[in-house]
Amino acid sequence: MTVLRHTGINVGGVNPIQYAFLEDIHTFTVNSDTLIGVIAFMQGKTWNYLYASPDSIQIEGKEEDTKAGMKYTYQIKMLIPKDRTDVEIILRDLNERHLIINAVDKNGMSRYFGTLQSPMKKISKLVKPAGADGYQGWEVVFSGEFSQPSCYSSATSTDPITPPDPIE
Repeated sequence: MTVLRHTGINVGGVNPIQYAFLEDIHTFTVNSDTLIGVIAFMQGKTWNYLYASPDSIQIEGKEEDTKAGMKYTYQIKMLIPKDRTDVEIILRDLNERHLIINAVDKNGMSRYFGTLQSPMKKISKLVKPAGADGYQGWEVVFSGEFSQPSCYSSATSTDPITPPDPIE
């Protein structure tokens, strides 16, 4: 269920994130000292890609001290052009699903958002942002609350998310 790089007239298809369905993950371990996570997939399963409009991926996080301990809240927002039927079907199929998201932050570090016990969830709304002439699409938001900060993938900034080969 990869949303392929966009090639139409609508602005989009440059920056990817990866997502995996919870049921596709065999193990997800996090070293609490280094905050590095390692994900092993079920046989035949791997990351799916979701491309967003240029410079539209925003990763927001906040920490809050509660009576139960620290709470970390993350939201990943992105704009997805809506001029392809297959994209709308894939986005609809992500509703009500439990997801782990792999996104590269502004420092080039690959981070996992979500855990097996507390996965991310997707919400979206149809938007036509005033700042993007000619753009019509979906604002997709992945969100979740966690008891520990998001971990880094074992991949470093020298090995970021590598999308599939572009469409010719």
